[in-house]
Amino acid sequence: MTFQTNDAARQTPAHTNSRPAHADRAGPNMRETPEMIDAIAHAIGLDGAELAARRRFLEFDERDVAVLRDVHELLEAERDTFSDTFYAHLLDFPRMRELLGDSDTTARLRRAQSGYFSSLTGGEYGEAYVRERLRVGATHQRIGLDPKWYIGAYRKYLSELFAMLRHKLRHDPERLGASCDAVLKIVCFDMGLALDTYAHADQRSVLQSRAYLEQVIEAMPAGLAVIDAARRVRSMNRSMADLLGTPEEAGGAGLPLAAILPDAELAARIDEALSSGAAQHDVLVTLDGRADGVRHVEFNIRRMQQDDGDMLLLIGQDVTFRRKARLRLQESEEFFRLTFSQAAVGIVLLGADGRLLRVNRKMAQILGYTEVELLQRFFQQLTLEADLPDELALIRRLKAGEIGDYQRERRLVRRDGSPVWVNVSVSMMRDANGNQRFISVVEDISRRKLAEEALTRLASHDTLTGLPNRLLLQDRLAQAIVHAGRTRNQVAVMFIDLDRFKHVNDSLGHDAGDRMIVEIARRLAASLRESDTVARQGGDEFVVVLPELSGEGDAATVARKLLDNLFQPLLLCGQEVFPTGSIGIAMYPRDGLDAATLLKNADSAMYQSKGQGGNHFSFYAAALGLHAAEHLRLEGALQRALQRQEFLLHYQPVVDIASGAVSGVEALLRWQPQGKALVPPSDFIPLLEETGLIVPVGEWVLATAMAQQVAWRRMGLPPVRISVNLSARQFLGQDVARQVGMLIERSGCDPAWLTLEITESVLMQNPVAAAATMERLAAMGVQLAIDDFGTGYSSLASLKRFPIHSLKIDRSFVSDLTRDADDAAIVNAVIALAHSMRLNVIAEGVETQEQLDFLSARGCDQMQGYCFSRPVAPQGIEALLQAAKAA
Repeated sequence: MTFQTNDAARQTPAHTNSRPAHADRAGPNMRETPEMIDAIAHAIGLDGAELAARRRFLEFDERDVAVLRDVHELLEAERDTFSDTFYAHLLDFPRMRELLGDSDTTARLRRAQSGYFSSLTGGEYGEAYVRERLRVGATHQRIGLDPKWYIGAYRKYLSELFAMLRHKLRHDPERLGASCDAVLKIVCFDMGLALDTYAHADQRSVLQSRAYLEQVIEAMPAGLAVIDAARRVRSMNRSMADLLGTPEEAGGAGLPLAAILPDAELAARIDEALSSGAAQHDVLVTLDGRADGVRHVEFNIRRMQQDDGDMLLLIGQDVTFRRKARLRLQESEEFFRLTFSQAAVGIVLLGADGRLLRVNRKMAQILGYTEVELLQRFFQQLTLEADLPDELALIRRLKAGEIGDYQRERRLVRRDGSPVWVNVSVSMMRDANGNQRFISVVEDISRRKLAEEALTRLASHDTLTGLPNRLLLQDRLAQAIVHAGRTRNQVAVMFIDLDRFKHVNDSLGHDAGDRMIVEIARRLAASLRESDTVARQGGDEFVVVLPELSGEGDAATVARKLLDNLFQPLLLCGQEVFPTGSIGIAMYPRDGLDAATLLKNADSAMYQSKGQGGNHFSFYAAALGLHAAEHLRLEGALQRALQRQEFLLHYQPVVDIASGAVSGVEALLRWQPQGKALVPPSDFIPLLEETGLIVPVGEWVLATAMAQQVAWRRMGLPPVRISVNLSARQFLGQDVARQVGMLIERSGCDPAWLTLEITESVLMQNPVAAAATMERLAAMGVQLAIDDFGTGYSSLASLKRFPIHSLKIDRSFVSDLTRDADDAAIVNAVIALAHSMRLNVIAEGVETQEQLDFLSARGCDQMQGYCFSRPVAPQGIEALLQAAKAA
């Protein structure tokens, strides 16, 4: 008899299935496949020769087959009775009931058993019979039927069969003996097959378990080594070999562990595990000298007992990354802790409700609380009430996700109740539980704020008296004029000059004179309303602005009060002095529509008071007589001057202070009537403005200056920037941007070398329109400069809205800056603030080397004035440029 085998059946059992043995013990519903039966037959060597040998040993031959066939019909009638009796016996034992399971399983097994009962004496014992016996044996082994139960079942089988045969063949002893002998032989044959199936299944389970265990051990990410009591390596898995750098083919087997891992701590812990049997945990070993650098391995040691003595299991895990990560985390935490604690700025962790959850030392210092006290408060309690609404609005936007962070300057409240200016940067984060938290970085900027306030005050107030200076005066006067224009009220401008103040300086000294100036300032301020302004113009000159007056009578009342308060005794250096002053008054709108005119007319009126002996006030009155006639004559002459081409341009060089090179020129209008001398600009330019002739004349100036620039360029001279002044009427009364664009296109002038100068008072008359016009000019490439800065009523802050490139300091500040501390402070502040706005600074009217040295030391960029050159005809500029080209 032979069995057909496939490739799977030819493999050893250890490789047919890598699952552990218990995985084959499935439920009784599983079926053994023909391939599985072939594999079992092949594994236990059940070929034809083997089966024949077994039959010969049992003396089972054809005579026995004939005997069994002979009794088959006798026993077939008892099949069901036999099956019931047999299973009743089996079910008497709890273990068998547990194995046989539910009634459906028992019913199927009974049917199978009935079939076996029939096949036992059926007389067909070939390949199909053997396959069935192997299948049944495999099934019983799979459901967990131990051999003892199997043998017991066969014993019950034989007892029942023999009893039946004795009953059936009681009258034929010879036939009975032959039948029992044949039944015994075939049952022994079957039992041998079953036991061989069991043995094969057990062997296969052992091999499978071993293979499974080996695969698990080999696939372990952790290293595993077996060490004997002599501290020699028995085996190790691939992970351990990789970990220790041991050649994979040798695996370290037979080597002393100390040769592979020479670590004293590990050796001591191995000794402890062998002697006490106690497991050793977290034994850290450092492996140095490896190609991949220093590695850290953590071992756990377990003792186990084998037949050949104690063994140790070494389980190793590379913890290099984890250890480094932990060290980095510790370093990071320590760095954060130190940074948080020692930071030069305050750091606060806030809860979603505004409670302070964590603060650093600097934050406690800023607010004057202890850290513990701050942790009992909400940020709402620490914010100045006026700043709280804006802060809460930003926090709401932060919570809603509309913004990711914000930064702003605001005021906090210190423990003593005083406000402190801080710059806060707030960002949202979430903690480990997903709760909203806010990190706030707080910088104390109180010193910076004080410095800004001091600088602002320095730029706008007189350093000796604390009164507003000319800059602030211009701003206040401009505001009063604008307001009066809306309300149709009047504004009085008083120019006050102390009488005989020079005598005080000469006789009592400048310190006494300063004390007198301070006291006069106090008296003037005390005599006025809160809405009035008193400013120190310089030296012993003061200006008072009285807004919202109904007429001259109100101004006269205030003037008398001021003179009375001034004429009070003042003790200076032990000497009693009675100060007096001369007051000139100009009224808006009668005596002027802008600040400059009102100040000039008030100054003229003051001189009228001086002429009357002082301690007097005078209103400005325009002279009619000769002055009016001259005014009319000049107006007529100017009407004809443009037609007769009597106007010409002179150019004053603009010099780079650092290099001394001529970097530009300013075009200045001159008038030379036919056959007469030049008329001073101060005599005719105001009249041009008043009559409106400045518009066509200004257009002529622009066109002529542009043509001159082109002419110099064609002569091959170095490029030079030409600056041209724009009058108020030019700038505000027409589309000057369109006009400049047309002139540039017509003349071929390079706009990059053209600068247009506008006075600050012109800009502030209509800032919105001015900004729009300047944007259009700047877009053409034309540069823009603010002329006569300091004589108008703007501030550097207000100029930020305009696209300007340069700032020209008025000559009135430059002339006395080496003698007047106020002028020096103003010039210094203007240069510093202008540079902070990235503006070029040009000083006008520089006449002395001392003035130039002062400006150079303060970083002023450029200058123009008699110190270098007077305004000259174009030929003079050409000579300068030719000389520069030759150098």
